[in-house]
Amino acid sequence: MDHNPYSVGEQVSSGEAGQTIPGFAASIRVVQIISAALMMGVLSFLFVVLMVTKGDVLGRQNPSVVTVIAAGVGIVMTLVHFVLPPMITGAQLKSLGSNGWNQLDEAVRTERMLGVHRTQHIIGLAVLEGAAFLNLMALMIGHSMFSTVMVVLQLSLMLAKFPTETKVSWWVQEKLREMNW
Repeated sequence: MDHNPYSVGEQVSSGEAGQTIPGFAASIRVVQIISAALMMGVLSFLFVVLMVTKGDVLGRQNPSVVTVIAAGVGIVMTLVHFVLPPMITGAQLKSLGSNGWNQLDEAVRTERMLGVHRTQHIIGLAVLEGAAFLNLMALMIGHSMFSTVMVVLQLSLMLAKFPTETKVSWWVQEKLREMNW
């Protein structure tokens, strides 16, 4: 049995939300494709940077102003990526709650919650992607390991956030439970 890490109470099923609407897996597949595309964009540009810099991405010289600015933006955007999606989720849940939530059947509720998840997830990854691109440009200009570290951090976070059916199902179930309280 799987244990739901998002749960505050008893929760052992990982598939309840997925069984309530047809197309659950297809909906998650769309988010997976978008997530992979965002990561592939960063990886593709990383390849270009590696070609342009001839692999010199661990420069030992003092970081340039561009590198410092990009690293600062990267740190801020990394923090924003932890704060912004929950804010978006809260606003969307509040909107759902005030628009006849209790009159909807379970399948429609689950479908709407998938939409909330999709929105907050894509925005969170896009914030990381933008910071990664900025740091890749700084890497191309300054050849600094600070930029390399920031890109690796942002790509790692994007990969850790990759949506699986189990993760999304647990998230949806938890938010549905919150809406019914």
